[in-house]
Amino acid sequence: MYLKKSSWIITGISFLFSLLWLVIRKSFSFASLSDSLFLFTLFFVIIGGFLKVFASGFFDNFQRSFKKREKREKNPTAKTEYMKLSEVGRSSFRFWLEPAVMLFILSLVALILSTFIK
Repeated sequence: MYLKKSSWIITGISFLFSLLWLVIRKSFSFASLSDSLFLFTLFFVIIGGFLKVFASGFFDNFQRSFKKREKREKNPTAKTEYMKLSEVGRSSFRFWLEPAVMLFILSLVALILSTFIK
């Protein structure tokens, strides 16, 4: 699987920010590094997960039925064009999930190191 350059940059910036934050607070340990990396991971997983569900087409039926109801109530002859929700996240969910996977792996590595180095 090919990872985009932006995924590596976002992961690096998140890792450096976590590391710098822990050094400034003077509370650096591998366990706290694992925790902060996992919090960054959650941010990317939540956004990427929502976009992945949208891209799967799960909400397209709901959206179509709401547009049909809206059309009946306002003006039955008007044709309203709308973008399907499956088109919204189709290309961008990978942008959010790739850094999440890399940050999760870094978090697991830091957690494993925290069990061996005390």
